[in-house]
Amino acid sequence: MMRANHGPRRGSAGQTAVEFALAASVFLFVMFALTEMALVVYNYNTVCSAAREAVRYAIVHSPSSANPATTSEIQQVAINSAVNLNPAELTVNVSFPSDPRLPSQLDALVQVSYQYSLQIPFRSPVKFSLASSAQMLVSQ
Repeated sequence: MMRANHGPRRGSAGQTAVEFALAASVFLFVMFALTEMALVVYNYNTVCSAAREAVRYAIVHSPSSANPATTSEIQQVAINSAVNLNPAELTVNVSFPSDPRLPSQLDALVQVSYQYSLQIPFRSPVKFSLASSAQMLVSQ
């Protein structure tokens, strides 16, 4: 006489729980890593955008323009453009080097760096630098 199979065998419920725990922990780790990577890319994009905005301001308000801006004003433009970043971790350098192709012209060069703190659970934060520079020919 054959017996009908009426559900899981005895003891397989514990096996299912262990398999789910292993699969869920791997899935959650991958999701966490993707989220952290997305935040790094977003912050890097913000740093690049801040450098571009500051250099655009610098080429219009260069030392030779009718309305020159100070270095601190150009730095403030970069800081204001870096939304959602901690200004204390942001470094902005502004310079006006001469263009080697056009010796009579100046370039505006803005370098922005940000100390990003990677948050990994159960570890101390890992810091690394996100940096970008933008350079354009002064228009005035």
